[in-house]
Amino acid sequence: MNPLVPAVDPTPLPGPIWLLHLLWVLTFTIHLLMVNAVLGGTILSAVALLRERAGLGQARQGSDADRFGSAKRSERGQAGRGLAGPRLAARVASINTWAISFAITFAIAPLLFMQLLYGRFFYSATILLGRSWLTMLGLLTVAYFLNYIVKRRLKDGGTPLLAVLVQALLFLAIVGIQVAVSVLHQRPERWGAVSDRPWSVLGDPVFVPRYLHFVLAAVAMAGGVLAWWRMRRGEFDGEVRFGIQAALGATALQLPVGFWMLFALPREVLLGFMKGGPGTMMPLTLGILTGVGAIAVLALCLSPLAKPRLVRHAMELTVGTMVLMVITRHQLRGVYLAVENRGASGAVVPQWGVIGLFLLCLLGVAGLIGMVLRRAVRDRPGPSGDAA
Repeated sequence: MNPLVPAVDPTPLPGPIWLLHLLWVLTFTIHLLMVNAVLGGTILSAVALLRERAGLGQARQGSDADRFGSAKRSERGQAGRGLAGPRLAARVASINTWAISFAITFAIAPLLFMQLLYGRFFYSATILLGRSWLTMLGLLTVAYFLNYIVKRRLKDGGTPLLAVLVQALLFLAIVGIQVAVSVLHQRPERWGAVSDRPWSVLGDPVFVPRYLHFVLAAVAMAGGVLAWWRMRRGEFDGEVRFGIQAALGATALQLPVGFWMLFALPREVLLGFMKGGPGTMMPLTLGILTGVGAIAVLALCLSPLAKPRLVRHAMELTVGTMVLMVITRHQLRGVYLAVENRGASGAVVPQWGVIGLFLLCLLGVAGLIGMVLRRAVRDRPGPSGDAA
């Protein structure tokens, strides 16, 4: 046992351990969906603006119209056929206005369940990386503020490339801090070295592939959502192709990065995970299969004759892969900390009233947010309308 690991909290757990694990997976998945929308959307926005600055969007504009558009639609103006960076940036900035808030709000519940299940490990890691952990709040504040600068610049007819690039870099730095804490809290044997050299956590063999895995998942989901939303409105333009290509490329890269991350695990952890039998291997296997399926469906979506339903199926597979990988990640954490947690289970005194109230509030808030988003999308003005 590592003497640096704090003792088990004597306070009884308020519910069965299996339920706490289930609620962590559920609430973290909701939080992750919002994070992916913000991170992936901002990265795509930066790439689109860079492409337009380099002239790539205009160069492909005519060929896209000739190949996929009819002559009648082409007469409306070829500017609407290519990838318009400012238009995409405006969509992302509008989404980030509420998605950043939701990502922050929905981070509270998984943190609470993390405290109940692995608090002595997770919060010890945040203390060891205290400066970075607190800096993350400042980075998030600046990134949120930049979102309003981007919206203002776009409203005035400008192209806020620098602001979007800085915003994307800030979000990438925040993800790096989160991944560093996630890696460190699973490796108590490294706490002594990290306390002397905090940056040494970046040298963990799992850090880089895990970081890339996180970022690529965000890009894949954001690109797929962008393509699906545009296609369900009857569009197949440069923006749709850009979204599909981004989702396809990111998902394809996920496979080698995922295997890199898997084989970068410590040998004892990998063996312990595989010895878990169907309980651990089934989610991982299904996650790989759904990822391959998403690649195949996204490749079919590149056809201009593809229907929105096909893109929706690709998104369903992408989200399914994400959920299965969240489960796998949680199971890996249990294998990492199995030795330290051996014999450390505390008492359980269920508080069903409190749990029921939490579930009721969670369902109510989720329903309310879904209704608000649905109304916001339905009542959104068209391209020629005034911004709300």
